[in-house]
Amino acid sequence: MITQIEFYDKDTIKNILACFTIKPDRIVFIYDKQIISRKRFICLENCFKRRLPDIIFETKPVDINDVNEIYNVTIGIIKKYKNCVMDITGGSELMTVAGSKAGIETGIKIYYTDIINGRVENLADKNDFLPAATLQLEDYIIARGAHFSKSSHMEPKTERFEAILEMCKYIFKNIKKWRTTCSYIQQAMAGTVKDDIDLRATARFKTHNKNDIYPDTDMLKKFEELGFIKELYISSNHIVFTFSSSLEKTYLINYGIWLELFVYIHAVKTGVFTDVRLGTMVDWDVFDDKSVPGNEIDVIFTDKSLPVFISCKLTNVTTAAINELVLERKRLGGWFSKAIIVTFSDEKVLESGAYKRALEFGVEMLDKSDILSKDFNLRLINTVSGHDLISLKWKKF
Repeated sequence: MITQIEFYDKDTIKNILACFTIKPDRIVFIYDKQIISRKRFICLENCFKRRLPDIIFETKPVDINDVNEIYNVTIGIIKKYKNCVMDITGGSELMTVAGSKAGIETGIKIYYTDIINGRVENLADKNDFLPAATLQLEDYIIARGAHFSKSSHMEPKTERFEAILEMCKYIFKNIKKWRTTCSYIQQAMAGTVKDDIDLRATARFKTHNKNDIYPDTDMLKKFEELGFIKELYISSNHIVFTFSSSLEKTYLINYGIWLELFVYIHAVKTGVFTDVRLGTMVDWDVFDDKSVPGNEIDVIFTDKSLPVFISCKLTNVTTAAINELVLERKRLGGWFSKAIIVTFSDEKVLESGAYKRALEFGVEMLDKSDILSKDFNLRLINTVSGHDLISLKWKKF
C-alpha cells in the first residue's frame, strides 16, 4: 500500500495533479492549522474519490512557521505507513524544506510536479518521471467546492457548426445591421412566452426616442437560407417568420452570442483542446444548499490539463470585463490557468489602454483583425500555447 504525502496549497492543481498521476492507496495532506474550515478538505476528498474511489484520505495540521513541527509530523507519517512517497510541489517554503529533509533522511522517493511541461519528476533523478495525468474541468470544480450549474446557452450540435460559422461571418461583416436587426427581434418578441417561436410584427417600431427600428431584410433572408428561421414573409407593413427551434430563437435575440458561438466552435474544431464548454455558470459554494450561480464564463476548456477562460465581447473591452475574467481564473484555476479576451474591436491593433491593462493582468487578447482572419483556429491555438505563465509569476495582479 503506497501512501503519498502532500503539502496543501492554495493552487488546486498543485493539490491534485501528482495524486492523479501516482495513484496512491492513501493520501495524507499536511496543512496550515490556521485553516479552520474543513470544507476545502471535504471537497478535495470528493475530487479524489470521483476518480480513485478506494482512496484513503487523511489530513495533518501543523504550524507552517515551525519547521521542526513540520519535520516531526512528516517523519511520523513515514514511520507509521512505511511505504511512502512525497510530492513537494505545494505548500509553503518551510514545508518544502522540512519535507525534503524528512524524505531524504528516510530514503523515500520525493517527487516534484513540472506542471507546465506535464511531468511528475523524481527529485533525485529527472530522467525518472511520469507523464502527468490529464485533468478535467470537473476536477477543478469539485476540488474548489463548486459545481457547474445550468449553462446560459445550449451548445449547438456538430452538424450546425458550418451554418453558424457562415452566419457569424455575415454578421461580423454587417455588424451595424445586426445590432438593429437584433434590437428589432428582441422588441418583437418582448412579452411572448419562452417557448413561442413565431414572430409576427409590424415592419417598424418606434423607440422611446421616437426613432424607427427595423430589421435588415437581407440579413433575415440569410438567416432563413442557413436554417435559423423559416416561412419568412416580408411586406411594407409586416414581417412574419418562425424560428426553426427554441435554440435558434435564443441565438437571434442575443446580440453577443454569435462571437461566443464563433469561439466555441473554433475551439472544438481545433481538436487540440478538451472539455470545451459554452456559457458556463458556476455555483461557487455547494455547501450552502442554494443554487446561486456566480459569474458566467463565455467559453472554457482545458489545454494540457490547464483551464483556459475566454470572455467574448462583441463590443469594446471594459476594465470591469478584464477584472471579472481575472477573478474567474483566480477562483478556479489559480496561477496555473490562462485567460483570453476576444473582442470585436481594434483594441490590440491600436494598443489601447484596455489592451495594455489586459496584458498587465496576464490576459491575452484577440481582436477584430484576428476574428476576421482566415486562420482564427491557428491564432487561437498560438495564443493559448504562447500564454507565458512563467513571466506571469512575477507580475502583481
